[in-house]
Amino acid sequence: MISWETQYELGIKSIDDQHKELVNIINKMAALLIEAKQGVDIYDEVATVINDLKKYTIYHFKYEENLFDQYSYEYKDTHKAEHDKLVSDIEELDLSSFDEDQIKHTNDLLKFLITWLFKHISGSDFLYRDLLKGYNVQ
Repeated sequence: MISWETQYELGIKSIDDQHKELVNIINKMAALLIEAKQGVDIYDEVATVINDLKKYTIYHFKYEENLFDQYSYEYKDTHKAEHDKLVSDIEELDLSSFDEDQIKHTNDLLKFLITWLFKHISGSDFLYRDLLKGYNVQ
């Protein structure tokens, strides 16, 4: 399980809340991994969490990208490319591989998502923080 740390907060409540929800979804997958290590078949649940992750990620990215357009964020194209790549990576997941080795593939996906999310927040997202805060985006 991962914990939300204040060091990852942008100070923009709407976006921080959305990031926390992404952490919650990732933590659901982490809980499933624990179950898999205890011998529980988690395939159906992992498929559901991956679908939830995809839907919420798309929602969150659209929210950010609308703000980029509204406030003329100069690096929006680069940022959107990062978003598009993650969505593509999620869409291209081979769920049959999860069924073959649930522990390995769930663990690999968790590592990837945790690394991506916190690198993206502390890197790319922090670049737009001052712009949006300057417009009092909440």
